Parts: sequence; C-alpha cells; structure tokens
Amino acid sequence: MTTQNDLNEWIREHKVCWELFPYYALGRGGRIQIGFELDLYAQHLPWVKTNPGCKECEEVFKKLEEIARLALPTEFRPTRYDIQPFDASFHIRPETKLKQEVQLTMLIIHREGYFDPLDECERRCAAEIQQHLKNLGVQSKVWSQMRAGTLTTDRMV
Repeated sequence: MTTQNDLNEWIREHKVCWELFPYYALGRGGRIQIGFELDLYAQHLPWVKTNPGCKECEEVFKKLEEIARLALPTEFRPTRYDIQPFDASFHIRPETKLKQEVQLTMLIIHREGYFDPLDECERRCAAEIQQHLKNLGVQSKVWSQMRAGTLTTDRMV
C-alpha cells in the first residue's frame, strides 16, 4: 500500500482525472439509465517510452485501481461497483488534446435488479466517490496545474 503523500504525488505526476457518465440499458420501454460509468484516466510520465498494453500501462492501471478502491463507500449498500478489466489500448480525449491515457472504467449499478432505473443510492454513491477522488487530488475531466495547487509548468523532455 502506498502512503498518502506518495499517492498524491503519483496522482499529480500522472495527471489523474475522472469523468462520470450516465450508464444506460435498452429495455422494452427503450433506453433507461440504470447507473453510472465512472472513468479514471492517467497519463504516462513524459520520459517513459510506452506502447499500448505494455508493462508500464499495466502498472498505471493497477495504481488507478488502488485509487478507485480508496474512493469507494465502505459500508454495504444496494449499489455495487464493478471495475472493468484492463483495456490494453491507449485512450485519447479532446479535453487532453488527444494525449495517450490509460483508462479504468467502473460501473456504479444496482446490486440486484440490474435493469431497474437509476435510484437515489446510485446517485449518492456516485457523488461520494467523486468527493473521495477530489479529496485524493484527482481532478474532474482535465488536469489543471492551477487546481493542483502548483504553479510549475509541465517538465519538457
């Protein structure tokens, strides 16, 4: 397990961000929101040479998984949190000017009644997870040095 200071530094170095999306299923009545998808993103350090699915990507994913688990509510609830398996591709987003990122996807859904509509428990869990991520230093959508509390610029390599 990593110390809090080490984890905070890792989050800053790898510019860890999250995004929350509605998670839908198709049923007889059409599309219905049944939960949320929360994605965590991390960039490799600029001087690290990587390829999609490489050992460094797997290590970044493991650290994202550690961060995700730290952000989960601790008591048992009717909501569950499904962390999806490692995806060996790089992910790119317009918000980061198409920089290559490792992504962890977690579903926030019903423990039972998978196709039941979104309820207050899932909303509450999603809000708490986002607050825990924020408390850890993870940023919403796109990394900002200003929000990170540092005025230094990114290192040039």
